[in-house]
Amino acid sequence: MTDRGWTPAEADAWIGLLETHKRITRALDAELDAAHGLGLSTLELLSRLAAAGEAWPRLSALAAETGLSLSRVSRHMDALERRGLVVRRRCETDSRAVEAHLTDDGARVVAAAEAAHAEAVREQFLSRLSAEEAATLARVFARFAPRAAQACAVAQAESGGNSDSAHSAVSSSRR
Repeated sequence: MTDRGWTPAEADAWIGLLETHKRITRALDAELDAAHGLGLSTLELLSRLAAAGEAWPRLSALAAETGLSLSRVSRHMDALERRGLVVRRRCETDSRAVEAHLTDDGARVVAAAEAAHAEAVREQFLSRLSAEEAATLARVFARFAPRAAQACAVAQAESGGNSDSAHSAVSSSRR
């Protein structure tokens, strides 16, 4: 046991997870920003709007789904609206709520950014794992986020909508 009450293996697992997440998300964020002018949080919001199709999700629902505050989602939407990537409107059934939708330009940007992001995740993370290691991680993380991969548009696209194989695909790494 260490001073923290962890075994060396537990400390290596926990600190390794935190450090791996930090390093990879910083690298992914920098790549997205350089190539598309987007951060990981912004890409996640755009991806969720893309997955919504013709629907107009409420900003409050996007906040809940992403774990971002409503004010942070609103700030992202302000910037995206200025770039012409999204439009917002008041909800017809609740005038306190605001809904968002991708523009055609937004759909083009998110498609390109998602493809680049998937490739970067593969390069930065997945390429360093064997198929067996990736499957092990998928099983371990499924205990903490059982349906996380199902919510990932890239996973659904790669698996043809089959959630069984979605666990081995790229997932959002914003957090």
